[in-house]
Amino acid sequence: MKPHSALVIPFLLICLSFAFGFHSYKNAEQRIVNDLNQALRKSVTANMHCWLCKDSIQTYAKLQKIMDAPVAINSTNEHFSEALKIKEIRPSAGIMIHVLKEREQKAIIKQIPDNVITSDTVVWLSPTVNATSEGLFVSLQGYAQCPVTTILALSNQTWAAIFFFMAIIMGAYYFYLWRKQQRRDQGTEKDLVHFGNLTLCYDKNCFVNEQREKLKLTPMQYALMEMFFLSSSHQLPKTDICDALWPGKENADETLYTLIRRLKPIVEEQSNLKITADRGRAYVLEVKS
Repeated sequence: MKPHSALVIPFLLICLSFAFGFHSYKNAEQRIVNDLNQALRKSVTANMHCWLCKDSIQTYAKLQKIMDAPVAINSTNEHFSEALKIKEIRPSAGIMIHVLKEREQKAIIKQIPDNVITSDTVVWLSPTVNATSEGLFVSLQGYAQCPVTTILALSNQTWAAIFFFMAIIMGAYYFYLWRKQQRRDQGTEKDLVHFGNLTLCYDKNCFVNEQREKLKLTPMQYALMEMFFLSSSHQLPKTDICDALWPGKENADETLYTLIRRLKPIVEEQSNLKITADRGRAYVLEVKS
Protein backbone atom coordinates (compact mmCIF):
# COMPACT_ATOMS: atom_id res chain seq x y z
CA MET A 1 0.00 0.00 0.00
CA LYS A 2 1.35 3.41 -1.02
CA PRO A 3 1.93 5.86 1.87
CA HIS A 4 -0.19 8.68 0.37
CA SER A 5 -3.18 6.40 -0.28
CA ALA A 6 -2.93 4.89 3.21
CA LEU A 7 -3.30 8.37 4.75
CA VAL A 8 -6.64 9.10 3.04
CA ILE A 9 -8.86 7.24 5.53
CA PRO A 10 -7.16 8.63 8.70
CA PHE A 11 -7.30 12.13 7.17
CA LEU A 12 -11.02 11.79 6.44
CA LEU A 13 -11.64 10.51 9.97
CA ILE A 14 -9.76 13.48 11.45
CA CYS A 15 -11.82 15.84 9.27
CA LEU A 16 -15.02 14.19 10.52
CA SER A 17 -13.74 14.48 14.09
CA PHE A 18 -13.11 18.21 13.74
CA ALA A 19 -16.43 18.74 11.92
CA PHE A 20 -18.46 16.99 14.64
CA GLY A 21 -16.42 18.68 17.37
CA PHE A 22 -16.87 22.16 15.87
CA HIS A 23 -20.60 21.61 15.34
CA SER A 24 -21.04 20.46 18.93
CA TYR A 25 -18.93 23.37 20.20
CA LYS A 26 -21.10 25.89 18.34
CA ASN A 27 -24.26 24.21 19.66
CA ALA A 28 -22.93 24.57 23.21
CA GLU A 29 -22.22 28.27 22.58
CA GLN A 30 -25.76 28.76 21.29
CA ARG A 31 -27.18 26.97 24.35
CA ILE A 32 -25.30 29.44 26.55
CA VAL A 33 -26.61 32.41 24.54
CA ASN A 34 -30.18 31.09 24.75
CA ASP A 35 -29.82 30.60 28.49
CA LEU A 36 -28.46 34.13 28.93
CA ASN A 37 -31.38 35.48 26.87
CA GLN A 38 -34.07 33.81 28.96
CA ALA A 39 -32.33 34.72 32.22
CA LEU A 40 -32.02 38.35 31.11
CA ARG A 41 -35.74 38.52 30.22
CA LYS A 42 -36.70 37.19 33.64
CA SER A 43 -34.29 39.54 35.43
CA VAL A 44 -35.41 42.63 33.52
CA THR A 45 -39.04 41.80 34.16
CA ALA A 46 -38.42 41.18 37.86
CA ASN A 47 -36.14 44.20 38.45
CA MET A 48 -37.51 46.78 36.03
CA HIS A 49 -38.72 48.95 38.91
CA CYS A 50 -35.09 49.19 40.18
CA TRP A 51 -32.99 49.35 37.05
CA LEU A 52 -35.30 51.38 34.82
CA CYS A 53 -37.17 53.63 37.22
CA LYS A 54 -37.13 57.42 36.94
CA ASP A 55 -34.35 57.90 39.52
CA SER A 56 -32.11 55.24 37.94
CA ILE A 57 -32.52 56.72 34.46
CA GLN A 58 -31.66 60.18 35.79
CA THR A 59 -28.58 58.75 37.50
CA TYR A 60 -27.56 57.10 34.23
CA ALA A 61 -28.09 60.39 32.44
CA LYS A 62 -25.88 62.27 34.90
CA LEU A 63 -23.13 59.66 34.50
CA GLN A 64 -23.37 59.92 30.76
CA LYS A 65 -23.23 63.71 30.89
CA ILE A 66 -20.25 63.74 33.26
CA MET A 67 -18.28 61.20 31.22
CA ASP A 68 -19.41 62.67 27.89
CA ALA A 69 -19.10 59.15 26.49
CA PRO A 70 -20.99 55.86 26.65
CA VAL A 71 -21.03 54.51 30.22
CA ALA A 72 -20.85 50.77 30.92
CA ILE A 73 -21.65 49.13 34.26
CA ASN A 74 -20.80 45.46 34.77
CA SER A 75 -22.09 43.64 37.81
CA THR A 76 -23.08 40.22 39.03
CA ASN A 77 -26.71 39.81 39.97
CA GLU A 78 -28.20 37.14 42.17
CA HIS A 79 -31.56 37.02 40.39
CA PHE A 80 -29.86 36.77 37.00
CA SER A 81 -27.52 33.96 38.13
CA GLU A 82 -30.38 31.97 39.68
CA ALA A 83 -32.40 32.29 36.47
CA LEU A 84 -29.64 30.57 34.47
CA LYS A 85 -30.35 26.89 33.77
CA ILE A 86 -26.71 26.02 33.02
CA LYS A 87 -25.13 25.83 36.46
CA GLU A 88 -21.55 25.84 35.13
CA ILE A 89 -21.79 29.47 33.96
CA ARG A 90 -23.51 30.92 37.02
CA PRO A 91 -20.31 31.91 38.95
CA SER A 92 -19.00 34.02 36.06
CA ALA A 93 -22.31 35.46 34.84
CA GLY A 94 -23.50 39.02 35.20
CA ILE A 95 -25.29 41.94 33.57
CA MET A 96 -23.82 44.83 31.60
CA ILE A 97 -25.70 48.14 31.60
CA HIS A 98 -24.76 50.64 28.89
CA VAL A 99 -25.81 54.28 28.94
CA LEU A 100 -25.51 56.01 25.58
CA LYS A 101 -27.11 58.47 23.25
CA GLU A 102 -29.02 57.53 20.16
CA ARG A 103 -26.13 58.26 17.83
CA GLU A 104 -23.95 55.93 19.91
CA GLN A 105 -26.37 52.98 19.86
CA LYS A 106 -24.13 50.83 17.60
CA ALA A 107 -21.14 51.12 19.95
CA ILE A 108 -22.42 48.85 22.72
CA ILE A 109 -20.98 45.61 21.33
CA LYS A 110 -17.55 46.88 20.33
CA GLN A 111 -15.77 46.37 23.66
CA ILE A 112 -16.72 42.83 24.69
CA PRO A 113 -13.72 41.08 26.36
CA ASP A 114 -12.34 37.79 25.12
CA ASN A 115 -13.83 34.54 26.45
CA VAL A 116 -17.11 36.34 27.16
CA ILE A 117 -20.39 35.17 25.65
CA THR A 118 -23.21 37.73 25.66
CA SER A 119 -26.96 37.61 25.30
CA ASP A 120 -29.01 39.68 22.93
CA THR A 121 -29.20 43.36 23.86
CA VAL A 122 -32.30 44.83 25.49
CA VAL A 123 -32.54 48.56 24.74
CA TRP A 124 -34.78 50.65 27.00
CA LEU A 125 -36.06 54.17 26.37
CA SER A 126 -38.30 55.69 29.07
CA PRO A 127 -40.63 58.51 27.92
CA THR A 128 -41.03 59.71 31.52
CA VAL A 129 -37.45 60.96 31.92
CA ASN A 130 -36.33 64.38 30.72
CA ALA A 131 -33.00 62.96 29.71
CA THR A 132 -34.70 61.02 26.94
CA SER A 133 -35.40 64.23 25.14
CA GLU A 134 -31.72 64.20 24.38
CA GLY A 135 -32.04 60.70 22.94
CA LEU A 136 -30.73 58.75 25.97
CA PHE A 137 -30.75 54.96 25.72
CA VAL A 138 -30.15 52.34 28.38
CA SER A 139 -29.22 48.86 27.16
CA LEU A 140 -28.93 45.68 29.21
CA GLN A 141 -27.00 42.62 28.21
CA GLY A 142 -26.34 39.35 30.02
CA TYR A 143 -22.87 37.86 29.88
CA ALA A 144 -20.83 34.91 31.10
CA GLN A 145 -17.09 34.35 31.01
CA CYS A 146 -16.71 31.05 29.20
CA PRO A 147 -13.19 29.78 28.43
CA VAL A 148 -12.82 27.18 25.71
CA THR A 149 -12.55 24.45 28.34
CA THR A 150 -15.96 25.37 29.79
CA ILE A 151 -17.64 25.30 26.38
CA LEU A 152 -15.99 21.97 25.55
CA ALA A 153 -17.21 20.54 28.84
CA LEU A 154 -20.77 21.62 27.97
CA SER A 155 -20.57 20.25 24.42
CA ASN A 156 -21.07 16.65 23.42
CA GLN A 157 -17.74 15.58 21.93
CA THR A 158 -18.53 11.83 21.86
CA TRP A 159 -18.58 11.43 18.09
CA ALA A 160 -15.60 13.74 17.67
CA ALA A 161 -13.61 11.59 20.12
CA ILE A 162 -14.76 8.36 18.41
CA PHE A 163 -13.66 9.55 14.97
CA PHE A 164 -10.40 10.92 16.37
CA PHE A 165 -9.45 7.64 18.05
CA MET A 166 -10.47 5.74 14.92
CA ALA A 167 -8.09 7.98 12.96
CA ILE A 168 -5.29 7.27 15.45
CA ILE A 169 -5.91 3.53 15.29
CA MET A 170 -6.12 3.48 11.48
CA GLY A 171 -3.02 5.67 11.21
CA ALA A 172 -1.08 3.38 13.53
CA TYR A 173 -2.28 0.31 11.61
CA TYR A 174 -1.25 1.72 8.24
CA PHE A 175 2.07 2.83 9.69
CA TYR A 176 2.62 -0.73 10.92
CA LEU A 177 1.82 -2.12 7.46
CA TRP A 178 4.12 0.42 5.84
CA ARG A 179 7.02 -0.41 8.19
CA LYS A 180 6.41 -4.11 7.63
CA GLN A 181 6.57 -3.58 3.88
CA GLN A 182 9.73 -1.51 4.28
CA ARG A 183 11.40 -4.28 6.26
CA ARG A 184 10.24 -6.85 3.74
CA ASP A 185 11.64 -4.80 0.86
CA GLN A 186 14.92 -4.30 2.68
CA GLY A 187 15.11 -8.00 3.44
CA THR A 188 14.32 -8.88 -0.15
CA GLU A 189 17.04 -6.59 -1.42
CA LYS A 190 19.58 -8.26 0.87
CA ASP A 191 18.51 -11.66 -0.48
CA LEU A 192 19.35 -10.69 -4.05
CA VAL A 193 22.73 -10.96 -5.75
CA HIS A 194 23.11 -9.46 -9.23
CA PHE A 195 25.69 -10.23 -11.88
CA GLY A 196 25.26 -9.53 -15.56
CA ASN A 197 21.58 -9.80 -16.28
CA LEU A 198 21.03 -12.69 -13.87
CA THR A 199 19.86 -12.41 -10.28
CA LEU A 200 20.33 -14.93 -7.49
CA CYS A 201 17.26 -15.03 -5.24
CA TYR A 202 18.21 -16.53 -1.89
CA ASP A 203 14.69 -16.70 -0.53
CA LYS A 204 13.46 -18.71 -3.55
CA ASN A 205 16.67 -20.65 -4.27
CA CYS A 206 16.65 -19.78 -7.94
CA PHE A 207 18.15 -17.62 -10.66
CA VAL A 208 16.05 -15.25 -12.77
CA ASN A 209 16.84 -13.29 -15.92
CA GLU A 210 15.74 -9.80 -16.93
CA GLN A 211 12.31 -11.09 -17.92
CA ARG A 212 11.93 -12.51 -14.38
CA GLU A 213 12.01 -16.02 -15.83
CA LYS A 214 13.55 -18.74 -13.72
CA LEU A 215 16.47 -20.73 -15.07
CA LYS A 216 15.73 -24.43 -15.01
CA LEU A 217 18.69 -25.84 -13.14
CA THR A 218 19.38 -29.13 -11.43
CA PRO A 219 20.40 -28.96 -7.73
CA MET A 220 24.08 -29.43 -8.67
CA GLN A 221 23.89 -26.78 -11.39
CA TYR A 222 22.23 -24.34 -8.95
CA ALA A 223 24.91 -25.08 -6.31
CA LEU A 224 27.71 -24.37 -8.78
CA MET A 225 26.09 -21.14 -10.04
CA GLU A 226 25.61 -20.01 -6.45
CA MET A 227 29.32 -20.53 -5.81
CA PHE A 228 30.15 -18.42 -8.87
CA PHE A 229 27.83 -15.58 -7.69
CA LEU A 230 29.12 -15.58 -4.12
CA SER A 231 32.73 -15.40 -5.23
CA SER A 232 33.91 -11.79 -5.44
CA SER A 233 35.97 -12.56 -8.55
CA HIS A 234 33.41 -15.03 -9.94
CA GLN A 235 36.36 -17.41 -10.44
CA LEU A 236 36.49 -20.87 -8.82
CA PRO A 237 39.44 -23.27 -8.72
CA LYS A 238 38.54 -26.80 -9.78
CA THR A 239 39.68 -28.21 -6.42
CA ASP A 240 37.33 -25.84 -4.52
CA ILE A 241 34.39 -26.88 -6.69
CA CYS A 242 35.08 -30.59 -6.27
CA ASP A 243 35.59 -30.30 -2.51
CA ALA A 244 32.32 -28.40 -2.13
CA LEU A 245 30.14 -30.47 -4.43
CA TRP A 246 31.65 -33.93 -4.05
CA PRO A 247 33.44 -34.04 -0.71
CA GLY A 248 35.43 -37.22 -0.17
CA LYS A 249 35.54 -38.18 -3.84
CA GLU A 250 39.15 -38.78 -4.89
CA ASN A 251 38.88 -37.71 -8.52
CA ALA A 252 35.86 -35.64 -9.51
CA ASP A 253 37.39 -33.96 -12.57
CA GLU A 254 35.25 -35.91 -15.04
CA THR A 255 32.09 -35.28 -13.05
CA LEU A 256 32.91 -31.58 -12.91
CA TYR A 257 33.61 -31.47 -16.64
CA THR A 258 30.20 -33.05 -17.34
CA LEU A 259 28.48 -30.58 -15.02
CA ILE A 260 30.17 -27.60 -16.69
CA ARG A 261 29.41 -28.93 -20.19
CA ARG A 262 25.69 -29.19 -19.44
CA LEU A 263 25.49 -25.89 -17.56
CA LYS A 264 27.21 -23.75 -20.21
CA PRO A 265 24.44 -23.74 -22.86
CA ILE A 266 21.78 -22.94 -20.27
CA VAL A 267 23.70 -19.93 -18.98
CA GLU A 268 24.69 -18.64 -22.40
CA GLU A 269 21.22 -19.01 -23.92
CA GLN A 270 19.32 -17.32 -21.12
CA SER A 271 21.73 -14.57 -20.03
CA ASN A 272 24.62 -12.41 -21.11
CA LEU A 273 27.05 -14.55 -19.10
CA LYS A 274 29.36 -17.42 -20.05
CA ILE A 275 31.57 -19.96 -18.29
CA THR A 276 35.18 -20.21 -19.44
CA ALA A 277 38.20 -22.26 -18.32
CA ASP A 278 41.27 -20.49 -16.93
CA ARG A 279 44.46 -22.46 -17.82
CA GLY A 280 42.76 -25.70 -16.96
CA ARG A 281 42.92 -24.99 -13.24
CA ALA A 282 39.80 -22.89 -12.69
CA TYR A 283 36.49 -21.87 -14.20
CA VAL A 284 35.30 -18.27 -14.56
CA LEU A 285 31.81 -16.86 -14.85
CA GLU A 286 32.02 -13.64 -16.87
CA VAL A 287 29.97 -11.27 -18.97
CA LYS A 288 30.06 -11.92 -22.70
CA SER A 289 32.17 -9.40 -24.53
